[in-house]
Amino acid sequence: MTTGEVETAAEPSTRRERKKQQTRRGIYDAAMALFRDRGFDAVTVESICAAADVARGTFFHHFPSKAALAYEFGNRVATEFSKHRADSPTHAVAELQALVDFMIESLVADRGVLQVMIREFFSNPSALEAARERGRDFPNLIEEIVHRGQLRGELRRGIDPRLASAMLLSTASAILSGSVFQPGELDEAQIREQYFDLTFHGLMEAS
Repeated sequence: MTTGEVETAAEPSTRRERKKQQTRRGIYDAAMALFRDRGFDAVTVESICAAADVARGTFFHHFPSKAALAYEFGNRVATEFSKHRADSPTHAVAELQALVDFMIESLVADRGVLQVMIREFFSNPSALEAARERGRDFPNLIEEIVHRGQLRGELRRGIDPRLASAMLLSTASAILSGSVFQPGELDEAQIREQYFDLTFHGLMEAS
């Protein structure tokens, strides 16, 4: 994809693709149920396969490791947010804020599990590599919003949407994984305010 071109997520168009998506989602659902019950570290790939009724090879066809399940969470957030977006034009900043809020709401129920999973994800090279190919729905959605905002003059045009997406996601992931703030150090409203302020205004003092 070249600068200025934004590839958005699309629903699977063939029966085979729909079957693959169904299998991937089934694996994710089975894994999350086990993680909630036993904790992320205590669950093996074998137990996930048994719960999802798939072969070990099928699991690794979709996810190179347990940590790689994190990108399916991102795919789901992007899909659900896209389904519920208003059809009327929304300012790009407001839409990005709404997307982040939707991600936080989606994470709340499984915060403990997802924090560990996200932390493991960023320390696992195979998971990161797989996400570049199979976990593009969420970054593509951010790129789409940024690109549209640039075309409408709402956002600076000199910034590549891919870089904007990477910055938004890496900062959010660092916060969500617990590697920035200690528990109870700041409340969620303060963290959210600082995150958006840094994202949209940078580090420089207003002149």
